[in-house]
Amino acid sequence: MENYFDIHTHILPRVDDGAKDVNESGEMLQTAYEEGIRYIIATPHYAYGDQNPSVDLLKEKLSEVRKIAGQLGLDMEIWLGNELLHRPGTLDALASGEALTLADTKYILVEFLPTDEYETIYDAIHQYTMAGYLPIIAHVERYASLFKEYEKMNSLIEMGAYLQMNTESLAGGFFNRKAAYHRMLIAEGYIHFLGSDCHNMTGRKPQMKSAVSVLGNSFLATETAGCILQKNPKKLFEGKYI
Repeated sequence: MENYFDIHTHILPRVDDGAKDVNESGEMLQTAYEEGIRYIIATPHYAYGDQNPSVDLLKEKLSEVRKIAGQLGLDMEIWLGNELLHRPGTLDALASGEALTLADTKYILVEFLPTDEYETIYDAIHQYTMAGYLPIIAHVERYASLFKEYEKMNSLIEMGAYLQMNTESLAGGFFNRKAAYHRMLIAEGYIHFLGSDCHNMTGRKPQMKSAVSVLGNSFLATETAGCILQKNPKKLFEGKYI
């Protein structure tokens, strides 16, 4: 399986804690391409009340990165969004256009603090869905309040949330309990999207093919794998419900 989608990246240069310059952006694009990624959403951090790069600046950086991909001969589609840190005021920022949805759709990528209580996450998802957005919870495996809380995850999904896992969370051998747990979540259908959450070329490189390969060919041939890796992200880009 190739032509992967990466819906969570920090590949734009000098806008957050991601790529430090255009050279690193280019290296990240090259690595993403080698990992089989052909569709990327750049999702720089946004936190209401902080000093965030303007949308105009992000669009300039997007154009810059698209140009770099062209110069490198990489046949990739690169879109824009934000990784939204949930705070009061985020909905207002989305309504005003100060904060961005994913690829001009109703999908939004929302992160929480690792220590946030389940009630905080639940209330936030309720607010976003009631406002007409399709919230994707970023790196769901990080939240202590959801760890092995299958009913709580199901409740969020039933309310309209989608769950994204970072590809680096799949790494680890047979005796790595966290990695095994993460792979189980995927196999059992709790995860709707994978994203690299790449930030740089040192500790957090773009990865997809090398990460999903640990799931095994038998799983990759299943309908669940097809949904996570192809069907769901295609529907996101088309702005359709999953």
